[in-house]
Amino acid sequence: MKRAMPCILACGLLLVCGCAENRLEPKDALAYSNRGAAYDMQGEYDKAIADYTEAIRLDPKDVKAYCNRGIVYRKKGEYDKAIADCSEAIRLDPKYAVAYCNRGAAYDKQGAHDKAIADCAEAIRLDAKCAVAYHNRGVAYGAKGDYDKAIADCTEAIRLDPNLAMAYYNRGVAYQNKQDYDKAIADCTKAIRLDPKLAGAYHIRGIVYQKKGDYSRAEKDFEQAQKLGFKPR
Repeated sequence: MKRAMPCILACGLLLVCGCAENRLEPKDALAYSNRGAAYDMQGEYDKAIADYTEAIRLDPKDVKAYCNRGIVYRKKGEYDKAIADCSEAIRLDPKYAVAYCNRGAAYDKQGAHDKAIADCAEAIRLDAKCAVAYHNRGVAYGAKGDYDKAIADCTEAIRLDPNLAMAYYNRGVAYQNKQDYDKAIADCTKAIRLDPKLAGAYHIRGIVYQKKGDYSRAEKDFEQAQKLGFKPR
């Protein structure tokens, strides 16, 4: 979070140093996009959206600005807007894998798992090394109850990016659903090691410990998940 602040300050200086009578040229859209990304990193989503919106106003063909604004809308739970922005990014650049990947994630949040799988598959076709696309498709497969495919996709995501904590977590969820409890614990533990603030991993590991009869460890994990703000769906 602290790392994002210098970027915000630098981009802010870029945006205010011009003369008042001069309008910003389209090239200045990058400064807004960069500051928007920094705000996103800090969790200041409304400010991020405002900056991406200004970047788009300055450069209506800024594919990344549309996609990144869509990502922020998804984080806010505004899935229709997220899908609309990613769709516009795809219209502008049909080969932009990241837009398919993130539209797929928004579809999945809406329960449209088949659309999510199709979008992530297209992202993988365009970029076979996109670990997040494999992860997102795995999440969609898991939501459909196809746990073997979920595990396979999360495993490929981990192979491509061994530090992707969410891939370990969601593979752990799939293992838990298959009642493969030792593997579920191992994956959740790895996810926590990579991201100690990943509340869901503590919660799932707690469920597994509880099912194995290890109530002391289960209680500790549930308490930690609660401290980190975990809210069961």
